[in-house]
Amino acid sequence: MKLTQITDFKLGRSIQGFFICKEKHLRFTRNGDLYLDLLLSDATGVIQGKMWDLVDEFQDRFNGGDPVAVKGKVGEFNELQQLTVTQINLASSHQYGKYGFSPELLLKSVDEPLDELWSRLLKILKSIKKPLRDLVSAIINEYAEKIRTMPASVNHHHPVRGGFLKHLVTTGEMASDLLRHYPALNSDLILVGIILHDIGKVKSINDDLIPSHTDVGKLIGHIVIGRDIVMEVARELGNIPQETLIKLEHIILSHQGSPEKGSAILPKFPEALFVHYIDQLDGRITLILDAIEKDPNTNWTGYQSIFKSELYKK
Repeated sequence: MKLTQITDFKLGRSIQGFFICKEKHLRFTRNGDLYLDLLLSDATGVIQGKMWDLVDEFQDRFNGGDPVAVKGKVGEFNELQQLTVTQINLASSHQYGKYGFSPELLLKSVDEPLDELWSRLLKILKSIKKPLRDLVSAIINEYAEKIRTMPASVNHHHPVRGGFLKHLVTTGEMASDLLRHYPALNSDLILVGIILHDIGKVKSINDDLIPSHTDVGKLIGHIVIGRDIVMEVARELGNIPQETLIKLEHIILSHQGSPEKGSAILPKFPEALFVHYIDQLDGRITLILDAIEKDPNTNWTGYQSIFKSELYKK
């Protein structure tokens, strides 16, 4: 069974492979015939898919969000590749493992090996003095498996496997490099704030192949969830000074900068402002690089709403 990834699709080529069905819609043609309108993805890209025939036979074999085994032919519509699907079934390791199927292989991941990123995070952690190191260690150990693999967001910056860990390591290392220029700041408080500022996402983002927000994530939000996680562990340890805890709580609640951007409050002391800007810098640089990479134009991107401008690509 020769498998084809989306990045290797060629016009007119018949393919078979494993993908994630990001979207599934049952629609009608102008003639009133049913067809399946699909959005398929793998670790290399995304493509629109249409199933025109045998819809009744295949429509109940999978749902949106499922990994799927697909056969089809690559065509074109409005100058973009489009896959005409001839067969599609739910993919499972039991049925398709012998052909090389694994759900993790369908997910776009950060470039660095996760073990390497984890070692770099632990190095940052070791630079923090006790008792704050005890607090971070307890939380990191409790949620280690999810921290290693989850995205940093559902559809914003670092929305890929390992993106959360990558964001923590990048911002932590950036902070460590910059702090020598600001000796008056509390470096331990800043590094703890950076590692824990988004910790609520371990409960606000689910574990599905296509991650989305949990009910508690939608109702409460990752900022308040994260504050509660940190405060609960701190109470259990009982060795963090109250003044330090209040400052850490403020860093978490203010790290997005303003209530308009989701924070409960504005940053009100230097360490909180430092964490906010480091977080913003990594997020925005990642977003602008992604926007430029994914845009099909040559010299300038199309209008990018988050930056309120076209972006220069040369």
